[in-house]
Amino acid sequence: MILPWWLQLLALAVALLGLMMSLVCFKHIRQLRSRLTDARNETYLLVKALRNETHAMGSGAIGVGQRLVEVEKRLNNTVERQMEIEQRDPGSLPYAYAVRLVEMGATTEDLINNCGLARVEAELITLVHSELKKQKEQPVREEHYTLN
Repeated sequence: MILPWWLQLLALAVALLGLMMSLVCFKHIRQLRSRLTDARNETYLLVKALRNETHAMGSGAIGVGQRLVEVEKRLNNTVERQMEIEQRDPGSLPYAYAVRLVEMGATTEDLINNCGLARVEAELITLVHSELKKQKEQPVREEHYTLN
């Protein structure tokens, strides 16, 4: 059975339309694959850059930690040496004892009698302590200036 010419023409038009739609879809799929590949490559580069930055930050933090440990060691060594010097220098003991006595309220005469200091030394320690005490007790004043 032979179909009429217009029906054959319609079938041919539908087939051509289907073929054109297939080609358009195929082209669109190729474009999407290309964009996906580009996005994948860009993501890979970003992840690589972030890994490098994270590694650099970790290395920096480790370096800071090591420097902190070195500073702590130096501080501990300094404190130990200071204590050794204080223990070796018998002349410094009366002064340290005198400062403690002044902090507890001792007078100049008490320092002379108990620590064996000269009057000038005892007065100096008492004066320095009283000035430091005054500075600690005074509230911080804010001064306001105005322009005329």
